[in-house]
Amino acid sequence: MDSAGIPDLANKLQRLFRTIPQPDGRGWYTNEVVVRELAAGGVPVTVQHLSNLRNGRRDNPSARLLAGIAKVFGVPVGYFFDSAEEKRVNEDLETLSQLRRMGGLRLRGDLDAEGLVQLLGALKEIQRMEGKGNGED
Repeated sequence: MDSAGIPDLANKLQRLFRTIPQPDGRGWYTNEVVVRELAAGGVPVTVQHLSNLRNGRRDNPSARLLAGIAKVFGVPVGYFFDSAEEKRVNEDLETLSQLRRMGGLRLRGDLDAEGLVQLLGALKEIQRMEGKGNGED
């Protein structure tokens, strides 16, 4: 791997693929689905290149490709570069996982990945406000 690459890129990508469902309710994103979404947004990439990024064989994608991937998953591009932004997104993704494990997440159709991240942010704000109201926090 090139030392000028993005640290821990493969793990960051894997977390997005494992946690964020497709907005149409058809399950998880696959390399093929993301490649189609990227192409539709004017960012051509091969399935093999995306696979190499996900499994750590490559770690230095173009800024345009990273921005496209961030858009597909509804996360800020800073997720890949800024540790504070990564932490915030990972907390949102953990909340999403918890909701799914509890069976409390049944979203279909109209909510895309960005909307889902916004929903999680709103839920965290409600939790924060309730915690302050209960003498916590």
